Amino acid sequence: MVLFSLTGAAIAALLSAPNSVAYLAPQLSNSVATGKSRAFLATYNTKTSSSSLAFHNVDNNNPTQGISALTMGFMEEFMTGRDDQTRKAANEKYLAELQKRVERINELEASIEELGDDEMVAKTEEFRKRLAKGEDINGQILEEAFAVVREAAWRVIEQRHYDVQLLGGLILHDGRLAEMATGEGKTLVSTLPCYLNALSGKTSFVITVNDYLARRDMEKMGQVHRYLGLTVGLIQAGMNEEERKKAYACDVVYVTNSELGFDYLRDHLALSPAQTVLPGNTGEFDGFCVVDEADSVLIDEARTPLIISKQVPAPANKYRAANTLAENLKEVVHYTVDLKNKNVILNERGYKDCEKALGVQSLFEEPADASGAWAPFIINAVKAKELFNKDIEYTVLPDNKGVGIIDSFTGRVLDGRRWSDGLHQSIEAKEGIEVSEQSKVIAKVTYQALFRQFSRLSGMTGTAMTDAAELEFTYNLKVTPVPTALPIARRDYPDVAFRTREAANKALVKEVVAAGGGSPEGRPCLIGTTS
Repeated sequence: MVLFSLTGAAIAALLSAPNSVAYLAPQLSNSVATGKSRAFLATYNTKTSSSSLAFHNVDNNNPTQGISALTMGFMEEFMTGRDDQTRKAANEKYLAELQKRVERINELEASIEELGDDEMVAKTEEFRKRLAKGEDINGQILEEAFAVVREAAWRVIEQRHYDVQLLGGLILHDGRLAEMATGEGKTLVSTLPCYLNALSGKTSFVITVNDYLARRDMEKMGQVHRYLGLTVGLIQAGMNEEERKKAYACDVVYVTNSELGFDYLRDHLALSPAQTVLPGNTGEFDGFCVVDEADSVLIDEARTPLIISKQVPAPANKYRAANTLAENLKEVVHYTVDLKNKNVILNERGYKDCEKALGVQSLFEEPADASGAWAPFIINAVKAKELFNKDIEYTVLPDNKGVGIIDSFTGRVLDGRRWSDGLHQSIEAKEGIEVSEQSKVIAKVTYQALFRQFSRLSGMTGTAMTDAAELEFTYNLKVTPVPTALPIARRDYPDVAFRTREAANKALVKEVVAAGGGSPEGRPCLIGTTS
């Protein structure tokens, strides 16, 4: 234990936390006359690596009173607030430095405007030669390349980068995440660093969340790159191996996060380099990558695994036996049900009775036929019995051709969707229909593992500061907010929570009426629902 300037009352209080390092600072409100003090106590548990921070009223005559009320909330708020202040100050200093580069880019605009179309294309070859000779890509060539892209965008698609968009491009090139408000032109911003980094001879990747956005961005922004002499590729669902290989060989590639992930997995299953499609025929990534809607891809879906599997025969007899056994097990006696997390937990008696019924030493032992231990079969059978109801979570397809999953929002059957890890087969056994083949995972990767492989990763989104700490810790991506080109006219109100659905509905109607909804002179109102 380490103590710093602690009073007798504080020392006695800390004795109740033998594994803690603590700091106690009496506040100015300390009252010697009453024998009580207002104390600020922070503890760090050396065994659990957890910290807590709280204010406590300490009675000098009964020093241990109140110390058991330590909470985590204040510590978290305090540290987060300090981090936000530090991050904001660092970003302001960083943007001030970038503004100097923006001014130098603006100074080049007049001379670039005088260049003809052929001279603009020649600039690309000039930049490539200079980089090949060892010139620093972060030096003067950066400012020249940005000025060239700005002029090219104006000539081809009649869109000129604002100064704040140049700032965004510089932030992306520095391997950061640019937070730009909706409507500020993030797609146009990406042309700047993608062009510059493609000059090095390595592919620049632009990652979008769906095929439509990938095609839209390629068709519009690709014009700028093609005008300057670069090749542009597009990856879409349904493309064959040759089409993908040709697209990935381009200087700039537009692709969705899922298509990129599955191409990565397929490359790692390839038997020879000739069967790979990613640049370099190595199945690995190199070069520059900018992720659009980065908070969604890098945070919300970060741990969602992309899986390639194959169908293998399922041990039908084992699923049926587990179903019969589950029907005879009783809740509370043999297991508990966690409705919130859709899980069941066998207790000690449940395990022992199952082992006795099956005649095995342990439910976790792998049998000689390599069909898998009994534990997951029984757990899935109990889940099918307790948590999955016919015509609510699933339905039996016509002619008993299998089990179809019902969408909880639309009530429709999700064609082609199946539960994983043997749960689908357990439900089929429960319904007494033929047990289908099960999937065996042969390749798997998460988006987090996928994008951390890029040597130069950047991103852009409209909402990132709330996830700034996680993005920096996980991907080493510092979040930098980009000022808007014009003052924001939109008003953003905080979310409001209600205890009951009835109260929420009344408030909703009140807001619609206040906006004039339903009247000829009123404003249109869009109300979103879950189904």
